[in-house]
Amino acid sequence: MKNSTAGLLAGATFVAGAGAGLATMAFTDTTALPTAIQPRSEGWDKVEQVRKLIEAHSLKDISDEALLIGALDGMTAALDDPYSDFLDAEETSQFTDSIESSFEGIGATLEKKGEDILIVAPIKGAPAEAAGLRPGDVITAVDGESIEGMAVEEAVRLIRGEKGTVVTLTIRRGGQEADYEITRDTIPIETVTSEVKEEAGKKIGYLQVTQFSEPTDDEFLEQLEELESQDIDSLIIDVRGNPGGLLPSVITMVEGFVPTDTPVVQIEDANGERESQSGRAREAKPYGLFVLTDEGSASASEILAGALKEGAGATVIGNKTFGKGVVQTAFDLADGSNLKLTTSKWLTPDGNWINEKGIEPDIEVNQPDYFSVNRILAEADTLEVGDYGDSVSNLHTVLEGLGYEPGGQAGYYGDTMARAVSAFQEDNNLTADGIVNEETASALESRLLEVIQDEANDAQLNRALEEAAK
Repeated sequence: MKNSTAGLLAGATFVAGAGAGLATMAFTDTTALPTAIQPRSEGWDKVEQVRKLIEAHSLKDISDEALLIGALDGMTAALDDPYSDFLDAEETSQFTDSIESSFEGIGATLEKKGEDILIVAPIKGAPAEAAGLRPGDVITAVDGESIEGMAVEEAVRLIRGEKGTVVTLTIRRGGQEADYEITRDTIPIETVTSEVKEEAGKKIGYLQVTQFSEPTDDEFLEQLEELESQDIDSLIIDVRGNPGGLLPSVITMVEGFVPTDTPVVQIEDANGERESQSGRAREAKPYGLFVLTDEGSASASEILAGALKEGAGATVIGNKTFGKGVVQTAFDLADGSNLKLTTSKWLTPDGNWINEKGIEPDIEVNQPDYFSVNRILAEADTLEVGDYGDSVSNLHTVLEGLGYEPGGQAGYYGDTMARAVSAFQEDNNLTADGIVNEETASALESRLLEVIQDEANDAQLNRALEEAAK
């Protein structure tokens, strides 16, 4: 047995459709398993006794392998730690694939919180994002099968599948449930994009990082150099919806911003001993620095935000981050399986532990209400004058977001709302009867997605540009 090349990990976020961990973050790769681990004799013989009793007397036929995996899963479950897991050989292979070039699935990262499995973030441009899934959505069922209380790995196995196949996810958002049909596809992992934006006569460099995988640091540094060669006045680094990744990658990316006498991140083990790596910046960057975050910014994204905020004086804009401050070590086992175990925690340059707290933005900016709307027809087949409830409230928010004034009370379908619906129907070549059926609801939701994806409506980005241009 040997230590996995994934090394230390933070979190246990999984890619829906790939079944692999996107929060694979390595701080060091020198941790090694003991060359020989002797089983404890006292009490552990009960495990073999139970196995033999099941083999001899159980009504249900079960293989030794299934019993062994159940026992190993039980050990990690006893830790009451959502980030410690035993992965069989197939899961381990998928885990490794997630930090490479591509995978097939829906393109969303999952996290278990309590009994719920929620979406940390859909991957930019992936089917999950196109279908309208949002950070914080709770998946309650897959193809009609409830996943309540299910391990995240089990849920991923249900969601993943070949390109071109369809999976139906039941999503709970804001107390309402709705079904989303998503066609799986190949998800290329392009982790960094950049451009120069003009704002109030200033040149603003913009770098978006969607996760921290093997090529991310090289991509980031190359694109940063290109932006800096254009004499930018400020730089915005966008890690919204970024669930994390390899720790060496994020350290390489930010150490050039952090002074030599300041740690980029601190790792503290169970004994309270800390290991850290200092920055490499001899002098401050000649431009303003801003970081965009939201509730989908987790683990490595939070390391980046914390290091740049406390170590480089960056301004964080957006929403509070996810709050994942623990670190795992991945141990490869001889048969290709893997043990992922929480072994330490990470702290910001100032020694703050953000686990289950997140990083608060310096400037809090919420997106418009229509960014968080669930399916319109979540409770009925149609909506028309006289109806009321949450679905009507959703419709009211959507119509406002699209520029059709519904008037009246948000939760009641009155005559003014019917006129707004009719106007939308006329503009989109639909029967203008003021009734929201599946066809009209689908058209409203498709148009809403276009509005959400339009940067002109991105309140957080636009505030960052405004601040960067000052």
